[in-house]
Amino acid sequence: MLERPVANSDQKEFWNDIKGQLWVDMQPRIDEMLRPFGEKTLAALGPKSGEKVLEIGCGTGTMTLTLAERVKPSGEIVAVDISKPMLKLARSRTNSRTPDGPVFVEGDAQVHNFSTGYFDALFSRFGVMFFDDPITAFRNFRDAVRPGGRLAYVCWADRKDNPWIRLPTGASREFLDIPPPPEVDAPGQFAMEREVRIKEVLEESGWSNAAIERFDIKHSLGSNVSDAANFISHMGPMSEPFSMTDEGTQRKCLEAIKGALKPYEEPKGVYMGFATWIVTASRQ
Repeated sequence: MLERPVANSDQKEFWNDIKGQLWVDMQPRIDEMLRPFGEKTLAALGPKSGEKVLEIGCGTGTMTLTLAERVKPSGEIVAVDISKPMLKLARSRTNSRTPDGPVFVEGDAQVHNFSTGYFDALFSRFGVMFFDDPITAFRNFRDAVRPGGRLAYVCWADRKDNPWIRLPTGASREFLDIPPPPEVDAPGQFAMEREVRIKEVLEESGWSNAAIERFDIKHSLGSNVSDAANFISHMGPMSEPFSMTDEGTQRKCLEAIKGALKPYEEPKGVYMGFATWIVTASRQ
């Protein structure tokens, strides 16, 4: 069997271990949280009937299914991810659909051998921030898109403007062994928080007509502080160490997270700031 090339071995291990399964278990909740950002990016891309679209970091397949609806009846979606658990769920969600539905590919998108000039467009919802060499990755994406083709993706903006993840993570550090935040521009959730870095990656990888729009919203993290704390403890950077520690430590950690979230609790739930970049570009 031909071995798939992998350049991001740490990410492959990370998303195929506890983290990948946690995201599978919480798929409906995570998708609801990410829904506004996927919708905004989809509008920026504007997929049309009959187009061939490449999705990077498809996860559990929610946006894949939406893209497939937009390009039917004659379009094509190829969705790539490095996580076996998430791809397994994504495929199961399409089993009852038409046989010419989305094609899911397990692979490292930075080095995967895509067909040259095959796709009309490229889409990603928070799937492009984890490459060791993003310039090589985006050059690979560019080569996969036809001349005149386009891309649209969303990534997290400045970490200081994302209290929904920054504050619970900080509160957890007293109880859990959480790795320090990655250095600026290093692979991870905030690898593309700097607008200048996004421009650098796109320019050096050969994309043209880059446009970067800030998209910030006040968004719900949960129905109350207990609900929000439980959710983020299973979804955020603390999720792996949280899942592996004892119940007593978990309780202490949850109390600390609830304390950090309490100032943001409103009658309708816990509402916090979410800051992103919506990025578009094209291949000349």
